[in-house]
Amino acid sequence: MKNLRHLSLASGIALLITAVCMLMLGLTSKENSPSLHRFLLLLGGDVINGGYVQGLTYLAFFWAWFEVKEKLGVINRERKAFKLNLIPTNDKHVFMPQDINNLKFKLIEFDRKEKYILSDLLKKACTKFRTSGSLSELIDIVSIQIEVSQEKAEGDQSVIRYLTWVIPSIGFVGTVIGISQALIVANSGDMDKITSLLGVAFDTTLVALVLSIVIMWFVHRLQEETDRFHSDLKEFVIDNLINKIEIG
Repeated sequence: MKNLRHLSLASGIALLITAVCMLMLGLTSKENSPSLHRFLLLLGGDVINGGYVQGLTYLAFFWAWFEVKEKLGVINRERKAFKLNLIPTNDKHVFMPQDINNLKFKLIEFDRKEKYILSDLLKKACTKFRTSGSLSELIDIVSIQIEVSQEKAEGDQSVIRYLTWVIPSIGFVGTVIGISQALIVANSGDMDKITSLLGVAFDTTLVALVLSIVIMWFVHRLQEETDRFHSDLKEFVIDNLINKIEIG
């Protein structure tokens, strides 16, 4: 459902940008404002002669941007769990084996109200320690659960990875279409038409590459935040639970 909502928003923005460019292009004189006229062509104002390709590029770009923004919001929400006092963070606090059972019941009660990756991880860690009583096995289960969480996060980003591939691909498709159309009219000798079609061909690639550069910055930031969150997650559990368990 979120993907459909993001697609709808991206479609609306892409249509709006294309419509504004079309309108401004129609009101702009090539003789009086050649630079503005050329810029509007670059942005896809001439929809009939290939500007629709830029519109599709805008669609993919904003769809990817909304997806990245939503995933960053999820990470920011999960980070709030570090400050919810799910377990004592005092350096002097020590957990006895019997305290782990009480901690698990506390986490179960908390999960009925709100669910966080951290609370679920702590709960599973408590369960493992109760059954095995081994710190080494506890470290193993924490590492495994964090790897599973990270793999799920990467799986949720599959749409983003696809869209970042689609954006430059649309530009190259536009280039192929423009060049093929220019070759079709080459025999007519209409240099203005040929030049116009070639301009559209390379404009699509230019717009796509610029938008690709922009969205890749956001994607790399998302990847960085995802990796840092899971690293902090593991450090938090080790420092505040595993290292404080005292086995008599």
